[in-house]
Amino acid sequence: MFLAVGWPGNADAIDAAKIGIDTDRGYVTVDASLRSNLPHIFAAGDINGISMLVPSARLEGRVAAENAVLGTRRRFSHEFVPTGSFTDPEYGGVGLTEAQARARYDCEVGIARYRDLVRPVIDDHPEGFCKLIVERNRRYILGAHVLGEYSAEVVQTASACMTANLRIEQVAELQPAFPTFTEGITVAAQAIVRQMGIAPTAPTWGELRAADPTPRG
Repeated sequence: MFLAVGWPGNADAIDAAKIGIDTDRGYVTVDASLRSNLPHIFAAGDINGISMLVPSARLEGRVAAENAVLGTRRRFSHEFVPTGSFTDPEYGGVGLTEAQARARYDCEVGIARYRDLVRPVIDDHPEGFCKLIVERNRRYILGAHVLGEYSAEVVQTASACMTANLRIEQVAELQPAFPTFTEGITVAAQAIVRQMGIAPTAPTWGELRAADPTPRG
């Protein structure tokens, strides 16, 4: 179990208000272009407290620099930012959780178990899964969550699919390198395609085993 209470901003410690910069709970407040209330001052990264992650800070740094120098008025977006933790087991996620998605949309969920994938079994890391959450109407991925070996790597593929607005049937037709943990993304997508009746696809070995658990041999 993990408990995170966050961390405080310290813009107040440098007396930002003294020069007229607005702050909120120790963070510099900015608009969608990362401009503070002072038009010649931009704030990117942890100092604004919006998305305190390295890739978010890198993007914000580029956006703020372009806006400050070129006046392009670029806007930042943190809609699909994958996160993960290099614990044992690893975990990774992007987008909405299943509970959040079901509270707002009519959803379909597909899960690929690591024990049914070739690479996890070869590497002797069969504990884990990859879950995709899809909105049934337009068939876009709302969230992806991975638990197990290489989770923080696997979730990057789901994030790319979400950013590209790929429908679940397109994700199901991707051809990832084999054998890899990332294959779980397409296997979970194929399960959703079958469940929703979008296209006729053969069930996986794992699904057949779940349907008929009778020991063989």
